[in-house]
Amino acid sequence: MENLYAYLWKRLPLILMFANGYLIYRLFVVTKLTDTFVFWSLRKSGGKVSRICLFIIMVAAVLSFFIPNAVTVLILLPILKRIEKDIALHSNLSLTTALTLSAIYGANIGGMGSLIGSPANLLLIGALDLYHVPGREQIGFFNWFLWGAPLVAIFAGAAWGVVATLVVPKQAKSLRITLNGLAGHSALSPEQKSGAVVFALFLIFWVIESVLKEVFISFESVEPPVCICFFAIFLWLTFIRSPGLGHARLLQLRDIFTGLPKRGFFFLGILIFFISIVRFFELDRQAANLFSAVISEKLPLFAIFLLTTLTVIFLTELLSNTVVSTAFFSIAYFVSIDHGISPISLMIAVSIASTCAFMTPVATPCNALAFGEMKGTSLRQMVISGALLNIIGALLMSFWVRFVIPFIYA
Repeated sequence: MENLYAYLWKRLPLILMFANGYLIYRLFVVTKLTDTFVFWSLRKSGGKVSRICLFIIMVAAVLSFFIPNAVTVLILLPILKRIEKDIALHSNLSLTTALTLSAIYGANIGGMGSLIGSPANLLLIGALDLYHVPGREQIGFFNWFLWGAPLVAIFAGAAWGVVATLVVPKQAKSLRITLNGLAGHSALSPEQKSGAVVFALFLIFWVIESVLKEVFISFESVEPPVCICFFAIFLWLTFIRSPGLGHARLLQLRDIFTGLPKRGFFFLGILIFFISIVRFFELDRQAANLFSAVISEKLPLFAIFLLTTLTVIFLTELLSNTVVSTAFFSIAYFVSIDHGISPISLMIAVSIASTCAFMTPVATPCNALAFGEMKGTSLRQMVISGALLNIIGALLMSFWVRFVIPFIYA
């Protein structure tokens, strides 16, 4: 029991960071700050179809850094339908598929951009702790951004290239649309300004906390109480006295439980139970041996990363990404040990690959929501474009975890 208390105390900053991230997500939804950001961004596109798709991808990716990517898609869907109506006023061309896939690609890709961007990352931390992977304490809010944000930017650019080349009709590439449906929404309300201030404080604190933890070893001893103090201040500014609003509150207590990610907590419990059972019966060792049998000892390390990433991505096209990542964390750990690879790098590859399946409507919640709601989206184009982006993404992510991430988590 003492070991459990010691572990929880040591991991308390990480727990508070994820809790803080969840409250930020609720803050965005309640104040509609995300909606205003989307409207402002899309107006910058100038109405050119290819640029509209680019802005949708980038906006979805940025939002998914901090809020669940399925929520990002729900925010974008009404806006995509307004854009469809504006396009119908200028042309008979259908751009539904291009708009839908842009939202799907951006939301899925953005989830890998921050430590709190995807439930798979929380499962990753749990798996690293359960296997006592050396160096797991190095993973922090800021240093994840160092490699995650550039990866998302490059990946999003590749996604836009696929959409602009394969999905947007040739006749529409020079078309300019007047986005009447995006009129207004230019000025921030007092609540949104206050929410933006609180969000800025959130970013500043967790970036500084992550940097201090890396630079000063002694900071580790005071890290939990410092994080508790900030979290208390954050709660005060959010629920009691918000900046610029006096006694008005940005969030009510009921706002916490509206849309509570019960599924995420459920799967976190499933992960712990699953890995415990698997380890007890040594099923992970057996699965790793089967996977290792496919991987020759002479195979280059990059090829091992690529094979793992491709396997996770294409399994996710048919199975739940949570189930796939949960199963492969164990396999990745033992394959890493057998081949002299850092388990952190290969397990991160599993985590980020499990969010990047683009071919089928059932691959991720984002795919299902967007494909189901945007009638007229071409399944054929989704499969073809998604398959290409899967391969591009696997190559890009494999390169990143093989050559970039080791510099961050040396």
